[in-house]
Amino acid sequence: ECGDCLAPAPVCAATEEPFETEWGDCSTYAPGEGNHAFCLEDEGLAVLKGGQVKSVRANTVCSECGDCLAQPVCAVTEEPFETTYGDCSTYASGEGNHAF
Repeated sequence: ECGDCLAPAPVCAATEEPFETEWGDCSTYAPGEGNHAFCLEDEGLAVLKGGQVKSVRANTVCSECGDCLAQPVCAVTEEPFETTYGDCSTYASGEGNHAF
């Protein structure tokens, strides 16, 4: 609204297997690496969460390209996580605590 703010980058598509094009994996798309200039062009098959196989561009899966943010990694705890507002399931997308 202020005109100075930038929209946050979207989260990279989640894959069930490491993403790779015929030219390399995501590490080869980092700034300074040989494939970085091809983030918008190179495509590879990705096994998305849920098992859907789809051809996607490197910039939609590889955070190294800089167009999307890496999928968050949850901490492993010995006891199930729970707050006074609910357990992890209540924070999933579409659930009441998701915005928090």
